[in-house]
Amino acid sequence: MEAGFPSCYEWHELSLLLERPGVPRYYYPGGSQEGGRDGTIVEVKPEQGQSWVGVFAFAQVTYKGVSSVFTTPDPHRLCVVAKGAGYLVRADDPSAWEPVAAYPIIDVRAVRVRGILVFADHTRLCAYGRTGLAWRTKHLTWDDLVITAVTEDCIEGEFWDVATQSAGTFRVDLATGEHEGGIPASGL
Repeated sequence: MEAGFPSCYEWHELSLLLERPGVPRYYYPGGSQEGGRDGTIVEVKPEQGQSWVGVFAFAQVTYKGVSSVFTTPDPHRLCVVAKGAGYLVRADDPSAWEPVAAYPIIDVRAVRVRGILVFADHTRLCAYGRTGLAWRTKHLTWDDLVITAVTEDCIEGEFWDVATQSAGTFRVDLATGEHEGGIPASGL
C-alpha cells in the first residue's frame, strides 16, 4: 500500500476482470453494478462484510496521471487513483463513495503526523482527513505544479510562472490549506 495509514480491509489489484460467483462488482464513477468504463480493477476484502471487486474508470485526461491504491486516514475507506481519476470508497459499503476533489491527480502524499492524504492536480492541492475533505487551496500555479518538499507543517512546490517567465514557488500550511507564494489571486 502506498500510504501508511492503518486500515480495516485488504486489497489487491487484478489484471483481468473475471466472473467470480458470489463476489459483487461495482463500477466507478457511480458505484453501479450495471457496468462502466475500463479502469483499474481492485478486489477489496473488508474485515466486516463481503468481498467485492471495483472497476475504477481511468481519467479522460491522462497526462501525468497517477495510478495506485492508497489507504486513507479513515481506516474504513480506501482511495483508488486510476490514471489521474480519484475515488474514495468505503471498503465495507462500496455504494458509499465520492470523487477526489482534484483532477487529474498528478501526485499524492500521505502526511501521517497530520492525519491527511494530500492530492495535487496541475494547479492546486486538496487534503482529506478522517472525516472527508479537510481543505482545498486556491489556484497555486498556472500549470505544471510540482511538489518539492513535505514536512510535518507544510508542502512546498514550484512551477513555471508564465506571467513573469521565471520559476515560482509556493508553500501550503498543512493544518489550514492557506498558502504563501504561487500566482496572484487576480491571475485566475
